[in-house]
Amino acid sequence: MDKKAAFAGSFYPSDPKELNNLLNSYKSDRNSTNPYKSKAIIVPHAGISFSGHAAMAGYQHLAPNENIFIIAPSHHENFTNIAMPEYTFFETPLGSIEVNNRFIKAIAEKYPCIVSDAPFENEHSIEVQLPFLQNIFSSGFPQNAVEFVKNIKQFGKKLRIIPILVGKCDYRLIADIIAEYWENSSFIISSDLSHFYSHNDCRQIDTYTATIIETGEIDCFEPEQACGLIGIKGLVEFANNNECSMIRAEMYNSGDISQDKDRVVGYGSWYLYTGSKNEFIEKYYTDYILDIVRQSIVYTINNEEYIPEHIPPVLLELGASFVTIKTNGMLRGCIGSIYPTRPLILDLIDNAKNAGFQDPRFIPLTIDELENIEISVSLLSPIQRIKFKDEKDLLSKIYPYGIIIVEQDKRAVYLPVVWEQLPDKEIFLNSLKEKAGLPPTYFSETFEAFKFTTTDITEIKTEAEA
Repeated sequence: MDKKAAFAGSFYPSDPKELNNLLNSYKSDRNSTNPYKSKAIIVPHAGISFSGHAAMAGYQHLAPNENIFIIAPSHHENFTNIAMPEYTFFETPLGSIEVNNRFIKAIAEKYPCIVSDAPFENEHSIEVQLPFLQNIFSSGFPQNAVEFVKNIKQFGKKLRIIPILVGKCDYRLIADIIAEYWENSSFIISSDLSHFYSHNDCRQIDTYTATIIETGEIDCFEPEQACGLIGIKGLVEFANNNECSMIRAEMYNSGDISQDKDRVVGYGSWYLYTGSKNEFIEKYYTDYILDIVRQSIVYTINNEEYIPEHIPPVLLELGASFVTIKTNGMLRGCIGSIYPTRPLILDLIDNAKNAGFQDPRFIPLTIDELENIEISVSLLSPIQRIKFKDEKDLLSKIYPYGIIIVEQDKRAVYLPVVWEQLPDKEIFLNSLKEKAGLPPTYFSETFEAFKFTTTDITEIKTEAEA
């Protein structure tokens, strides 16, 4: 039995050509600088005239796979745990997508669920995702089921979906399903963000939601933050357990589209990166970061404020950085942030300006020095407390990290690069104590230490430039 499209003409156009053209209009060229393909995304499910930009920003990073899980909230039916359908195909104006009934049977045998078509009959949170899949992973519309399968072979895989509606459920059930089927599957978490707040309140709530997703602090979530909260928490839990990162693709609200600012709905999209966020930034945005740091210095020396026109969404995530400036290999300024309290883009711009003109150890840069400066950026990992019994135990745990020491109102920090100048652990720690204004032999029961790593981005000069 096929699932007929219930929301064509309301949530998205019913005419195939109009629908396909609209979806194409949402595509951007961001993949030219960041072509990363992810096996898991979070995307909205509202009417695509409102949320389509955000959804497509996530779908452009989705990796094709033979099995595509779509995990979405149930808006109308109440049940416990999850529901999966008996349908063999889901239809849209762009054709049909096959359901992997074999997977559904296997999941039903292993996890608490119901298998029924009823919860899916009037549910948009699954259906709205299907045209995006068809647009991204095939060509030539409309298609019947056979044509769709033939076209998908260009990717070397036969795509099938596993639709899952989430009821009253522990998010760890979703995390377990993702982990179980990760090897041969991709995952779509369908969720809008906050609902029916004012434009400004929505921005504040959704920014908080974004921070939770991006830092992995899922215990801070409240139900009002997203209708698909359980699916989001399940994916973020999986990311936490596997040392992955959630990278922001887009975020805005319906007020930014309709200009109705009174009762808006928030939309955001993210994709999972199998590594740290700072590694991701280094891989795809090294040139961009070095450029904005240099531009910040140039604008400041000309008494102008620098804000770039096009900012990659990942740099709108909170981040902490240090900017170091050298001339002829000698330090000329170094200023940074230890804790991520503002978007990384602003942290980089301000630290560049302060390293060049506010470091109390040096006079401000002059315009004549600009051609000869060498810039490097350190992106800081999250800070971790070091647990230790005594100073000897602490010394055994400080290498090769960046270290922060705190003793009441005194504190100091060394970046990991300082180990190049101070390779002896005891000398390193004693020097750090002196930097904090403490005697080198000082130690007490209230002494605290924290560690971090850095991802370092450095300008590489050619022989001609050198």
